[in-house]
Amino acid sequence: MKGFVLSAPFLVFMLAVVIRLLYLLQSLHTDPMFHQPILDSLIHHVWAMSIAAGDWIGNESFFRAPLYPYFLGLSYTVFGVNFIVPRVIQMIIGAVNCVLTLKIGETLFNRKIGIISGLVAAFYPLFIYFDNELLIPTVLTLLILAGFYMTLKYSRQRAGRGKWYLTGIVWGLSAITRPNILLFLFFLPFWLKTKLKERFLSAVAFGILGVSTIVLPVTIRNYVVSKEFVLIAWQGGVNFYIGNNPLSDGKTAIVPGTRKSWIGGFEDARRIAEESAGRKLANSEVDRFWMNKGLTFIADEPGNAFVLFLKKAYLFWGGYEIPNNRDLYFFTRPTFLKFIFFKTSFFQFPFGVLFPLAIVGIYLARKRKVDISLLFLFVGAYFLSFLLFFICARYRVPITPLLIILASFAVVDTIACVRRRESILYQSMIFIGTLIFFNANITTIKDNPQLNHLTLGSLEYQKKNYQTAITHIEKSLPLYSKDVEVLTMLADCYRRTGKPLQALDCYQKVLVIEPGTPEIYENIGALYFNLRRLDDAELYFTEAAKINPGSFVSYVNLGHIYLVQEDLGQALAYYTKALEIRPNLIDALYHAGLAEFKRKNLAEAAGYWKRILAVDPDHQPALQGLKAISDLG
Repeated sequence: MKGFVLSAPFLVFMLAVVIRLLYLLQSLHTDPMFHQPILDSLIHHVWAMSIAAGDWIGNESFFRAPLYPYFLGLSYTVFGVNFIVPRVIQMIIGAVNCVLTLKIGETLFNRKIGIISGLVAAFYPLFIYFDNELLIPTVLTLLILAGFYMTLKYSRQRAGRGKWYLTGIVWGLSAITRPNILLFLFFLPFWLKTKLKERFLSAVAFGILGVSTIVLPVTIRNYVVSKEFVLIAWQGGVNFYIGNNPLSDGKTAIVPGTRKSWIGGFEDARRIAEESAGRKLANSEVDRFWMNKGLTFIADEPGNAFVLFLKKAYLFWGGYEIPNNRDLYFFTRPTFLKFIFFKTSFFQFPFGVLFPLAIVGIYLARKRKVDISLLFLFVGAYFLSFLLFFICARYRVPITPLLIILASFAVVDTIACVRRRESILYQSMIFIGTLIFFNANITTIKDNPQLNHLTLGSLEYQKKNYQTAITHIEKSLPLYSKDVEVLTMLADCYRRTGKPLQALDCYQKVLVIEPGTPEIYENIGALYFNLRRLDDAELYFTEAAKINPGSFVSYVNLGHIYLVQEDLGQALAYYTKALEIRPNLIDALYHAGLAEFKRKNLAEAAGYWKRILAVDPDHQPALQGLKAISDLG
């Protein structure tokens, strides 16, 4: 038995690696986004590529916490830009997380609880899933479990200053991965005061020094590149408003009135803040703008804000895994996870069972006088830190190992009670009551197949598989028929697949929703031009130029209309307007030269085409034009 116990961490580690390797191989062939990251994964990928290309410092204060993108960037630097190596590394980290779960369970309770907890963690579907995503949870969970284990262990022994400094280092790394950890670190010294007594001041001082060793360089870097104080990242204000506004549902990660894409939403959030202020704003000022709007909502509507807090609390602990980047249930269906990760209208597995068991575990731990105060403090602080913002599945992943430990203890202790023929009435009542309540879906979360089709359609659009994209996007229209971004993407798909009338219909719907968008007028004008409906094309290009006088594209297209009609003077006038805005615009230069050539103004034509060659010496139409002039003599 002793040999088995000693080898248990290794067995758990190897089992976890094998399970994750099987999932990686499956998802490599079944996940349409394995090689095509979206939203947060895409941001991490792009950021990591810039780091791998040598941009290690950047030129702005961090919008989001930097550790994970730098972790990914280091992988790209060493192994090249690919989508397999980082997942393999995270697969190994995920297996280490299972071992840490074992060690924490063993330290809090006993070896049996630790081994069971490690085995459950090895099979837990959300861990397996996120270990395979270019997202934060796996690395964050490693740092949190390591910091938690070190804090727990050192609080029970006469640990020296160096160990507490190292513990602070680990918690500092957690903070620059997910700044919410700072709330727990604020309360941690009060807990340590009750445990360490005479060693308290030394432990806290060196722990703070360790945290500062990691966080302070990030703060200094932010100040050096932006000349503004940003502790870690300035995303907090935006996220605070997302979770605290009159339209918030507690889970949708979009600022009301902004685009749904990550970059579009980011740009719109800044634009709205700057329009309100009437000037350009620094990053920290944008952050404060949205933070103040969220606080204003709470102050003006305290009743609605309180109800929203209650809703977010239920969403955080409810059985349903709330999607953020994509629907976890839908996109894991082609893999073996479908057997251990599923939902019905009244039951969600596994979290819908795990959390009720964890609550039973808390009850039994208190009954058996087991000290779980550090676990309780961390889970509580972590939960409160997200209650301030919004909720999604991946946010609760780092505390799930601790819930697994409590749940394992609940099962083992209850079985022991049954064997001793002791009453299990109270734990049964707690379990059944919480099972029903947290699986009841009282916030009425509904499946969203239209969103799944939109996700797949957007992916196919990025791959330039336009006909397949059309199939999926059309299936999303029952829910997104008035979404400007969706209609614009569908219109572009129609245009690229030779369906101009359908494209026109989509663009016209966009104009009904947002009548002042010059790009849509330009797109409609281009479609009418290709259909040789030149009067209609002129009408829309003129309107685009009226809305945006700096639209050189509209002037070029108006020039094309008059060039086709042989009104060369008017065509030249529009090309000249475009060149006043963009002097080296090759399209305008070439066609202005063509108009002059047709007017027999050969010197002027040659002048335009030579300007092209100064920018693009290999531009064949300009070279051919100059040769034609030379041939004329």
